[in-house]
Amino acid sequence: MPNDTIQPTTRYADVAGKLIEAIAGGRYVVGSLLPTELELADDFGVSRQTVRIALQALQDRGYISRKKGVGSRIESTDPASGYTQMLGGLDDLVKVAATEVRRIRSVQPVKLGRAAARELQAPYGSQWLCFAGLRVDAQRQERPISCAHIYVDARFARIADSVQAHPEVLVSDFLERECGQSIDEVRQTIQATLLDAELAALLDAPTGSPALRVLRHYKTTQQLLIEITETIYPAARMNLTSTLRRNRNR
Repeated sequence: MPNDTIQPTTRYADVAGKLIEAIAGGRYVVGSLLPTELELADDFGVSRQTVRIALQALQDRGYISRKKGVGSRIESTDPASGYTQMLGGLDDLVKVAATEVRRIRSVQPVKLGRAAARELQAPYGSQWLCFAGLRVDAQRQERPISCAHIYVDARFARIADSVQAHPEVLVSDFLERECGQSIDEVRQTIQATLLDAELAALLDAPTGSPALRVLRHYKTTQQLLIEITETIYPAARMNLTSTLRRNRNR
């Protein structure tokens, strides 16, 4: 696969990682300012937009705060282990990929029975390739953030090698770039749940403790469902923030 299919994602993940290393290593102290976006873009040899997304990832994780006219201020060299996802559009899912990477444990074909179809809100009898595993912090990979099952329409199983080789890249990116599918809509459903013994063991959390179940349906411009992700986060490790704006066009 050509390198240009993965570079747009890995560039800002790399920038974010190097900045975190610099902050944790004491190059930038709490209360000081990072170089400007233009200076960082020049230092890393990337675009200003790439730097902006990397800085947003650092802000979401609590390393920095950003204020227009002031800059990016260091807030912590080791923020608390909770995570915040701020989702206002499809592009925000790309920022998540910069901080959470997959650790695939198994890949297998799945045909949905009635119970699974109801649980996943997907067609009964539909066929998928299921990637099962954990999501971990891109920089500190000791403790998992969540347990994830990613279901890809079986017709596009050819992306399996790419998904496993590049855990920092969104699966939907491969569906678009390798399979020519255009993702137009992601529907997200969030449920409160409790961790059973198996999930608790995988996530190093107490059995019966509260968790969030995030179910996402990825649909094409023709409203075809081609990807489903089911992710379970221990409640203490995830905050999910959405922004609602009033429609002024009415």
